[in-house]
Amino acid sequence: MPDSDADSIASTIVAVVIAFALVTLVAGYFLGANWTQAVLVGGFASVVAAASAWLTARRE
Repeated sequence: MPDSDADSIASTIVAVVIAFALVTLVAGYFLGANWTQAVLVGGFASVVAAASAWLTARRE
């Protein structure tokens, strides 16, 4: 099952990048947070997205 492991890692990386980018931009531009706060919130969102992707891949 090497393909399954590669898919799991790829989905986790994609989830982390997308969550970080979207949440950071929304927090920075639309919610009016300063960029330090926006990056911290984006980092937290990316950790949650990674955990979710890992758990989802593990269930399958």
